Amino acid sequence: MLTALEKLLKILVLILLVFILFGLVLPPSYQVQRSVDITSSPAQIAPWLQDLNKWPKWLAVQQIEDRAQLQLYGKTQGVGAHINWLGDNSRGELSITHSSAEQLEFQVLINDEYLSRGTISIQGYTQGSKVTWQQRGEITIPVLGPYLAWLAEHQLQNTITHSLNNLRTQVELPELKNSDA
Repeated sequence: MLTALEKLLKILVLILLVFILFGLVLPPSYQVQRSVDITSSPAQIAPWLQDLNKWPKWLAVQQIEDRAQLQLYGKTQGVGAHINWLGDNSRGELSITHSSAEQLEFQVLINDEYLSRGTISIQGYTQGSKVTWQQRGEITIPVLGPYLAWLAEHQLQNTITHSLNNLRTQVELPELKNSDA
């Protein structure tokens, strides 16, 4: 007859095996897409995306890390422009890889190890514009990668949603001031 300790040990080993099995089977990739409607034209929104000098006003850096600071060096517009963040637990760099009036493509490198790619696009319509942010990546750490990808996806959903809401506020703020006058 098994003792209570032996039963507990068997259960723990079984849980560990299930954890490892799922870690080997689940995909290590993540993908997030969020959109926001802004009551401004694409021409009014584009400068907020195209010029990385404006990103600290709307990018939710604190969602990435509480004490993270954005840093700009050199070129801040067009292909090759980049912005860094540095925090207590992570660091990263966002680099623009394609830039047009309607779309910005970029890659993000976190801790010199994890690369993701993203796109922010603007689609105009009668009452304003829709801004859509898509980002995807993969964490290729054996067994743990899929679990970390799941966590990254949920963190990124919050960060992107918060950032897009900040962007809407920044873009619409001048219109709100003018309508109050």
